[in-house]
Amino acid sequence: MHRVSCIHIENFRACRNITLPLDAYTPLVGQNNAGKSTILEAIRWVLKPSALKTTDFNDSQQPVIVAACVDGIDDDVLALIPNDNHRRAIAPYCREGRLWIRVTATGTGAKSNTQEVWQVDECLQEDVPVHWRSYPSGLPQAVTALLPEPLHVLAMHDIGEDLGKAKSGTTIKGLLDEIMKPLLAAHDELTTALDTIRNVLTTDGEQRSDHLQQFDTSATDALENFFPGLALDLDLQVVDIKEFFKAGDLHVTDTVSGDRRRFDQMGTGAQRAIQMALIRYLADVRRTEDDRLSRRLLLIDEPELYLHPQGVRRLREALKTLANAGFQVVFSTHSPLMLSRDNAANTVIVGNNVDDGVTARKPLSQAVQDAIEGAESQSQTLFELGNLVDIYFADRVILCEGKTDRRLLPLAYERLYQRSPDLDHIAFVSIGGCNSFAKALSVLSAMDIRACAIADLDFAYTHARKSGLLERDGADITAAKAALNRLQPEHGFTLNGNGLPQNCNQWSAADIWACFASDEEGQVIAQGSHESLKTSLVWAWPQGCIEQVTGADDKGEDAIIEQEQQLRAMNAEEIEQQMPAFKACFDWIRSL
Repeated sequence: MHRVSCIHIENFRACRNITLPLDAYTPLVGQNNAGKSTILEAIRWVLKPSALKTTDFNDSQQPVIVAACVDGIDDDVLALIPNDNHRRAIAPYCREGRLWIRVTATGTGAKSNTQEVWQVDECLQEDVPVHWRSYPSGLPQAVTALLPEPLHVLAMHDIGEDLGKAKSGTTIKGLLDEIMKPLLAAHDELTTALDTIRNVLTTDGEQRSDHLQQFDTSATDALENFFPGLALDLDLQVVDIKEFFKAGDLHVTDTVSGDRRRFDQMGTGAQRAIQMALIRYLADVRRTEDDRLSRRLLLIDEPELYLHPQGVRRLREALKTLANAGFQVVFSTHSPLMLSRDNAANTVIVGNNVDDGVTARKPLSQAVQDAIEGAESQSQTLFELGNLVDIYFADRVILCEGKTDRRLLPLAYERLYQRSPDLDHIAFVSIGGCNSFAKALSVLSAMDIRACAIADLDFAYTHARKSGLLERDGADITAAKAALNRLQPEHGFTLNGNGLPQNCNQWSAADIWACFASDEEGQVIAQGSHESLKTSLVWAWPQGCIEQVTGADDKGEDAIIEQEQQLRAMNAEEIEQQMPAFKACFDWIRSL
């Protein structure tokens, strides 16, 4: 189905120059005042231009420009445009199903807005076009048929005006218009009845009332005595059936007290809940419809506000339903509950800095394609990261291997710095094993997310070699195998045929690496490998693993609980003295 696949914004508020992809369902995440709402407003404006304010211009000497790419306009979609002239107007500007349009504003008046379409024959690249021409006759109507005026659900600070009576241009009016479509179709006989009344009462009615015609004649004769040459007629306008619904109010009744109030007289939380309930109801209505021509954008600022967690999840599912039933959904959010494994891949992280203004990071789905070759690797990495929504709400992501690291590292950080890592926008994310570190770091780098990994020492001599982070046959691994071979007879552990530790009844591989790291020569080799991996953004514990840092003898749930209790009982100075590796690791992370 066709959709807006890309939006390009220049000089609009804090968006100085930004391009971001859009999917059928696109969450926008980022800190407060990052520019998410501005992006939603820009999407609305390019499809429904209006007069801008002076404050909408980042640089008052430069124009505001918003361009949109529409993909998926195939022959079947074009054939659905009812007007032949409109269809012929748009067809030459669709290349391989793609159409670019843009709006430019040079001033604050509506007349300063210019709508343009790309010069398709001169734009050979896939980037934002540089060659444009004014809309030809019929093209605005064709674009509107494909992409009607977006339905923009504003943030709560704008709700007073937007959520009251069903006024023209408000969210409630737009929602009710969409919801009433099947009702109007079901009562087509009312339209026929109104047409009959219109023919009797209106001036140009085919069966205009004799009484009204007599009034026109008599009143004109009377006027002739005072002002010759003028004629009067009484034209009684009859509204369309749609106007009956538009004139209505939405009321809310408290079933316990019987109190009945207009919607805009309710509390803010109740208003937001009802607003989102209408969206969910609309999803149910649209589930059974088949309108392949119209793809309306639903733009929502922070839909999760004032909703309890279950309500947030239900709303998320309703929005997904709408995205599959004729709507394109783009929303800003601060809630991880609005993300799921299904939509995390298309989430766009929005930021804002002094040098660049609003920025948009590459979404996960695009980053996978750019970072990794091979469909199998792409899908695997997407699966591994797609469920880890924490990465979208942090400035720095720390990958770790398992639940021990995932539980102890944030706790140790909090005890050392007297603040949760969340407050420093740091997220510790467990991906279940170090074999995916290289792929994950590559994808996060392509998304422009600062990331590093914390691994056990064995990673330096196994997966780090396979993934190319360290030389496969480097001097350090040769030295490590020699040291392990020397230690083996003394301690009685088992080595694989490749000279590296093997699990056995008495010794685990982790214990063997700990033994290696406690050896004087092994310490030097481990420290060298540790330093080499830091250049690839991986911290490998030179002590062996995290249990060697805390001094724990065992692994498993009981051991984790014991280590958590130990850390909670220690102050920052004690942790730094007794477990210095934690402080060294975290200082390195904070320096990246």
